[in-house]
Amino acid sequence: MQKERLRYAPSPTGFLHIGGARTALINYLWAKHYQGTFIVRIEDTDIARNIKDGERSQLENLRWLGIEIDETVDVKDAKYGPYRQSDRIEIYNKYINQLLEEGNAYRCFCSPEVLNQIKEAQIKAGIYAPKYQKTCRNLNKNIVEEKLANNAEHVIRVKNNPDITFAWNDLVRGEVSFNSNDIDDFVILKSNKIPTYNLGVVIDDHLMDITVAIRGEEHISNTPKQLLLFSLLKWTAPKFAHLTIITNHDGKKLSKRDLSLHQFIEDYRNEGYLPEAVFNFLALLGWNPADNSEINTKADLIKKFDEKRLSKSPSIFDIKKMQWINSVYIKKLDFEVYKNLTLPFLKEAYDLSNYSSEWSDLLISIYQKQLSYGKEIVDLTKIFFTETDFKNDSEIDEVFNNDSAKLLIKEFKNGLNNLEVWSVDNIKLLIKQLQKELSIKGKALFMPLRIAASFSMHGPELAKTIYLLSKKNVVKNITSVEQFYDK
Repeated sequence: MQKERLRYAPSPTGFLHIGGARTALINYLWAKHYQGTFIVRIEDTDIARNIKDGERSQLENLRWLGIEIDETVDVKDAKYGPYRQSDRIEIYNKYINQLLEEGNAYRCFCSPEVLNQIKEAQIKAGIYAPKYQKTCRNLNKNIVEEKLANNAEHVIRVKNNPDITFAWNDLVRGEVSFNSNDIDDFVILKSNKIPTYNLGVVIDDHLMDITVAIRGEEHISNTPKQLLLFSLLKWTAPKFAHLTIITNHDGKKLSKRDLSLHQFIEDYRNEGYLPEAVFNFLALLGWNPADNSEINTKADLIKKFDEKRLSKSPSIFDIKKMQWINSVYIKKLDFEVYKNLTLPFLKEAYDLSNYSSEWSDLLISIYQKQLSYGKEIVDLTKIFFTETDFKNDSEIDEVFNNDSAKLLIKEFKNGLNNLEVWSVDNIKLLIKQLQKELSIKGKALFMPLRIAASFSMHGPELAKTIYLLSKKNVVKNITSVEQFYDK
């Protein structure tokens, strides 16, 4: 039995996108579940649209996610290379010449202007899927040779045959078929001598022994064209699986123009998401394990992978779910790893030069259980670095609408002023003493203290919060609350 070989074939026209990362990850899980090979092939023949760091972003961020690449442009001794299409032009030319010699392709000298005029005329006539009129398909050999001798600009088109059905059993969608009458004599070599996508992918998939081609559903319309080329070259096509789209919460396909969420893996990496969590989340976009578990390690996902569980329905990119999954992973981190994740964000946002390392360690530690992603530490800790004025609302008014709460914060302020050693333990002891002396407990005890100390109804452990705010700031805050309610 042939070893499974799957590939992710990005174009370096942009950074690694959510959709591309999901496609790569499903290819990877499929390959590794069956002890196969995962390949990254760079399809860089769209020269005008390639960007400087496109290839770097693809490879670097795939590896950041934890996707090990068995064969690609920078893997030594990978025997199926080159893995960059721009380095494979001679290979493509060999098979283009074969198609020409066998009469399965032809040179087309129609100018772009003429082709555009024909297209516009067809649209005007109500033909909304315009096709090339095969003007050059049967040109006299002498005319072709004369034009070539004069270096006439041209493309090469494949010869399509009428009334043929191209069908495949899509491993996600089931039986899919197209009639060849719906397919044009499409271009396989552009006028700049660069092969088109459909030719390159067929040759590469064959020569690289690809067994399954997994890609997005936007490639469904390309598949019959590729099946035509496979048949003309007398090659066996790989199996095909077309993944459903990823949508936003409005049910619209993710678009790079949608600014409501980040579109690129690098964005999440830069915001302090953990690669294991992003890997886990992406795996659940359009697929789920039989046990419906939501938290799985990479090893778990490889073991549980089953292509029969790929969804036929679009998947929703739920940022809240991604943050929840990430928070689960953050909770499990050793403190030093957690510190390395969060402290750089803190240092970038605030001046920590006047604080000890013990203080900053305590500060970040109290948020580990609630943090969704690394950069979130900046907003969560704002109260410790930014002076604010007390602002009340109806909920806060209700807390202080009694003499008990006012007496509590007064006695607490006095107790804080009398503390000789400023420590978390002494603050806890003071709170316990007030609980006993004033016979107050639960919400009636902790809510007035939290609001008066931090101007907030919510936050991490109270004694640690008070300690980190410092005696000076907490006393100042309590005084502000007292003055407000003594009016």
